[in-house]
Amino acid sequence: MKTRTTIATAFLLAAIPALAGTTVPSLDEPQLTTTTDSGWRISTSMYIWTTRLDGDMTVKGTTAPVDVKFTDIFDNLDFSFMGLVEVGKGRWSFMTDLFYAKLSPSNTTPVARFDTEMEQFIGNFAVFYRLVETETTRLDCYGGVRANWIESDLNVQPTMGPALATSADESWVDPILGIRFHHDLTDRFFVRAVADVGGFDVSSKLTWQAMAAIGYRISENASAAIGYRALGIDYTDGGFNYDVTSHGLLLGLEYRF
Repeated sequence: MKTRTTIATAFLLAAIPALAGTTVPSLDEPQLTTTTDSGWRISTSMYIWTTRLDGDMTVKGTTAPVDVKFTDIFDNLDFSFMGLVEVGKGRWSFMTDLFYAKLSPSNTTPVARFDTEMEQFIGNFAVFYRLVETETTRLDCYGGVRANWIESDLNVQPTMGPALATSADESWVDPILGIRFHHDLTDRFFVRAVADVGGFDVSSKLTWQAMAAIGYRISENASAAIGYRALGIDYTDGGFNYDVTSHGLLLGLEYRF
């Protein structure tokens, strides 16, 4: 669902904010796994994504650069939550990956200063099918949606001219298609990779995600992973365009019980 957007979306940390995302959200396969007697698998994990933004956005013919550094995101974050749950049986599984953040970002350009209070939700909902499974390797394909919601209040102080106060309440949903890969290097170390693409002009012109990580099994039940994730969004609604890439280190803590 497309709605009219304001310049506040310049601070959309699509799948990010501070500890995100989403970019903007992670489709990383978790390791906290419980298998029931009926054959059902239940997995969950928590993660953080330290990221920065690169790109620009255009509102009513005015283009504003979006360049938020890693340290700035930490300063502007008020609250954030990230986590995912996956339930599966046999070759099929369903995953819900949720991200929520409350932010107070500020940005200054040669023409104005922008102060924003924003709440953001990003949810990835996907169905997975296992194409390949061996003792050390798993390859899945998946399809689903990436849902986005932003509510923001924006104050703009131009270098010349009167101040402006405005607000926005935006939501849209993008279809996504992707693949997920996992390989055990040893009994302790493993690698993972995720990639998807979506949008297809349904809402965004294009949305995409790529992630690669290496993990270590601390014990039979616990493991941790570190990697790099990037998420891009090119979203247009009337005279508004948001074309930003979020990227940075991804840290995950996993537990199998």
